Amino acid sequence: MKGKGYAKTFRILSMYDRLNRGQIINKNQETTAFNVDEKTVRRDIEDLRTYLADANLNHSNGSLSICYDKKLNGYVLSGDNSVWLTNEEVLLIVKIVLESRALPREELNQLLDKIMLQCIPEEREHIKKVILNERYHYVPVNHGQPLGERIWQLSYAVREHRLVDIEYQKIGHPTAVKRMIEPVGIIFSEYYFYLIGYIAGYGYEFPAVYRLDRIKNFVVTDSHFYIPDAQRFEEGEFRKRVQFMHPGSLMRIQFRFWGPSLEAVLDRLPTAKVLSIDKGSALIEAEVFGRGIKMWLLSQAQYLEVIKPEDFRAEMKQTIQAMLNNYN
Repeated sequence: MKGKGYAKTFRILSMYDRLNRGQIINKNQETTAFNVDEKTVRRDIEDLRTYLADANLNHSNGSLSICYDKKLNGYVLSGDNSVWLTNEEVLLIVKIVLESRALPREELNQLLDKIMLQCIPEEREHIKKVILNERYHYVPVNHGQPLGERIWQLSYAVREHRLVDIEYQKIGHPTAVKRMIEPVGIIFSEYYFYLIGYIAGYGYEFPAVYRLDRIKNFVVTDSHFYIPDAQRFEEGEFRKRVQFMHPGSLMRIQFRFWGPSLEAVLDRLPTAKVLSIDKGSALIEAEVFGRGIKMWLLSQAQYLEVIKPEDFRAEMKQTIQAMLNNYN
């Protein structure tokens, strides 16, 4: 049989949990809910205040304390810089997750429900109503594979510099290929998660890209690999230069653009610089990987002309001519 000690523990944990979620602790409501007097509730609050002080929660993320708010007629958890998500932040995250389309529906629903638990019940219902239509009509990408556990295991391999033995299914190939990979990063882009890594023993200058859902099997081995600090892979720098996760060779290009939104071009290509603007035409230079950038440049239709390098300009002309021949 559960005694008074359990009742007190449950009561205090309940208060702390609700305070963390941004709820207000009202003495009168607490006395009714737990069948105790106001003195007991005040004592519980003091115990929580002592815990916050003794636990040394005054860390870099902010200083937390329990205060009485006269306007709200109750106790609230406050801090210089709260470590908990606000209602607005929860809604932002939920919207981004829905737009990504990256997760199977079951994995998506589990994630959304957990994120929304950060909100108090009233605000949680508001967010549920705001996203109701998007959630109902959510269409995930076709692979249908759960990704959470896979991403976690591979992120461990990246951090610990462990070789990973993978079995990878390429597009258009009837059988999977086996590779021993030196994993250096995991990136999300254009609906999919990717493992970035060097093929062990090949000495390639740039890493290969493997879509996570196409990795049929993998084993994180006990063997370690070494990459000097000077050659350390930087996911942020890689992301600036790659389009559609098609790396190719790194090169510096120049092109003229006279489309309606120069801002959109600069947002798309973080390494881009405007060299000059003349009569509505902008001369732009950017450092990019070749295969993916070609796909994006072609998407700009008649609003763009590649200037340099010459061999890449010639390649663009050949591709455009081949496209034109499809309509002859």
